[in-house]
Amino acid sequence: MEHCPIYYGETMEAIEIKGLKKSYGKFLALKGINLEIYEREIFALLGPNGAGKTTLIRILAEGLGYDAGEIKVFGRRLSKETARFIGYVPQESISYDLLTVEENLKFYADLYDAPKKKIYELIDRFALPKKKKAKELSGGFKRRLNLAISLLYDPKILILDEPSIGLDVPSRRELWELIQEFKKEGKTILLATHYMEEAEALADRIAIMNEGKIIALGTAEELKALIGEESIIMVEGFLRGLKRLKSEFRLVEKEGSVRIHVKNPKESLPKIVETLVKSGSEIKTIKIEEPTLEDVFLKLTGRRLE
Repeated sequence: MEHCPIYYGETMEAIEIKGLKKSYGKFLALKGINLEIYEREIFALLGPNGAGKTTLIRILAEGLGYDAGEIKVFGRRLSKETARFIGYVPQESISYDLLTVEENLKFYADLYDAPKKKIYELIDRFALPKKKKAKELSGGFKRRLNLAISLLYDPKILILDEPSIGLDVPSRRELWELIQEFKKEGKTILLATHYMEEAEALADRIAIMNEGKIIALGTAEELKALIGEESIIMVEGFLRGLKRLKSEFRLVEKEGSVRIHVKNPKESLPKIVETLVKSGSEIKTIKIEEPTLEDVFLKLTGRRLE
């Protein structure tokens, strides 16, 4: 018997994972993953190569077998039926080199029993050259074609495995804009990446994976707060009134500048500026330096994210 979907307030669990384990021989790739991904959120799996991200993705999107645990999609057990809710964009190209863009989409539309009109909607949306062979496409357009294929049957969930790997900066930014558009359209996005900038720019929540385990989970701000690091407000100019700030903040002064250590820069910045201006300071520049996700990973694992 299938369970009804679970709601928390107005938010529904798109994917629920409990106690998921997967081994390859004696190597334990996933060591008991527990995870909830909510409808209409962008959720990032951040971790180095070998952390277990791709294994988890393959279980969800490809039906890869697992040793223990439970997976639900919109409250129903993961199965061939619930697989229709999921669109998957793997790292490698899934198009056929010798077929045109249009022919590739027609092939997959027949495979997925998708409406033919969807082919031309997606060609227009992604500005794909329909008569060009897949092998002639740039990396960015191959990634767009992958996305178009995954959207043919209008899935509720999109799983993206290292979607921007190998792309130049402009193509990566274009891809990020598309991902944000998908969220606005109501889709749930599961994004596996080892790019910290990508996770921080796109994700509502981030899970950091390492050696088959989730070692931290939260928003980017929550993860940074987790390690207790301070932000730094750097002020340059002709500065007065620093003594007044010393009673509340830790300061490191240099000629013409000061580094002010704060716990909450959004709250502290207005106070600092007001104190300096009232004291007659002439401020040239203000910059906030915050802890990064790499700082979090380094603190939690003792090594840098590569």
